[in-house]
Amino acid sequence: MPSAHEIVIPSFRVPVRSGIDLCVIGGGAAGMSAAVGAARAGLKVLMIEKYGFCGGATVAGLSGTICGLYSSGDAPHQIVFGFAGEFYDALKQRGGASSKPIFFGKTALVPHDSFVWKEIADHFLQNSEVEVLFHTHFLKAYPGENGQVEMILVRGMEGFQAIQAAAFIDASGDADVVHSLGGSTTLGKNGVIQSPTMIFRVGNVDMQSFLRLDPQEICERVAEADKSGAYTLPRHHVYVFPLPSGHEVLCNMTRITYPDGRTPVGTSSRDLTFAEMEGRRQAREYARFLKDKISAFSNSYLVETGAQVGIRQTRSIIGKTRLQNADVLAGRKWKGAATFSAWPIEVHEGDALKIAYLADGVTYDVPFEALIPTFSSNLLVAGRCLSAEHEALASARVTAQCFGMGYAAGAAAALMLREKISSQELTGVQVADWMHNHHLKTSEEK
Repeated sequence: MPSAHEIVIPSFRVPVRSGIDLCVIGGGAAGMSAAVGAARAGLKVLMIEKYGFCGGATVAGLSGTICGLYSSGDAPHQIVFGFAGEFYDALKQRGGASSKPIFFGKTALVPHDSFVWKEIADHFLQNSEVEVLFHTHFLKAYPGENGQVEMILVRGMEGFQAIQAAAFIDASGDADVVHSLGGSTTLGKNGVIQSPTMIFRVGNVDMQSFLRLDPQEICERVAEADKSGAYTLPRHHVYVFPLPSGHEVLCNMTRITYPDGRTPVGTSSRDLTFAEMEGRRQAREYARFLKDKISAFSNSYLVETGAQVGIRQTRSIIGKTRLQNADVLAGRKWKGAATFSAWPIEVHEGDALKIAYLADGVTYDVPFEALIPTFSSNLLVAGRCLSAEHEALASARVTAQCFGMGYAAGAAAALMLREKISSQELTGVQVADWMHNHHLKTSEEK
């Protein structure tokens, strides 16, 4: 019997879509790459995305940078290629990214134009003949016999529909499909997760003056202004990057926590509502500080915030293998890895920011088996919900590695269906061999 605070909703009929090889849930860097990789391997692919564009956190959340392409050390150079490199090259060709990266501590990153990102994602999906349903929300997954996912329920503009597919990839970022099926997940480190950030763009910046600024000087001025009481600026270690337009900068400056220090959780509507409102308030305050206190910004204005607050972390799956913190710092290698990285462990928790850089020239691998939930025969994940320890995730979750994980997962779905094997039987070595034999680039290949 339902409790006094529950109701029973009567059953209802919904149309069913079938005849699909692979359904990808989520159109971020991981989901879009998975869809393209699977389609290039010959699958009939349907991708659903809740927004009207691809890009996930890097576009909707306006993180606006491709992290993870470059090595660590005093002279960072591009080390990740494959589909991540293909996408980056397309951005450069359309003027959506500079060929010269921006230094980020002991590595480098690439700011990009969000509109060009959307265009290029559309281009890759259409050229690969992926069917895309924008403005379509995942609601629930239904298990079938023999441990497979039978179908998912979604809501589009026309209403509800069920989607049947031979295989599924959960690229939601929040492990929504895995969670819906009752699969085991973790949430940060004993429930402590990374804090969200509302990223914003500022226009009409004197770029010559801005480019002469020492990033550390901006951080010091933020701390001084906050201490003075004239501004409320809770985060002092801030990132400000020039955008390809040549007159706007991307501001990753805010830190969103509740007044008591708790971190809003990205799977709670109540927490997200607080984070959106608080994030906009902080964005306005930081923009005011920049205009008042940094001469390069004296004629600037706040252009926009992201379509949603930037979420760094929610649920992580329990996979066949788990990427450990020690694996990252020691540069561990795995046979048949999904991708690899030199990005530092970058943990934003409460009022603290901790960055641990890898040693010069060191890279670590993301094992493919970290994308395999332990309970299903036709389900994979890709992106930030991979199986990883809290700090390890703070490195592996970035854009270039999401490209690599997604593309490998898409290829793996093709291998599963063509060879009629369960996801539980997959190994990274099998997937890497399949990709090589079918001319699907790995992250290392140009």
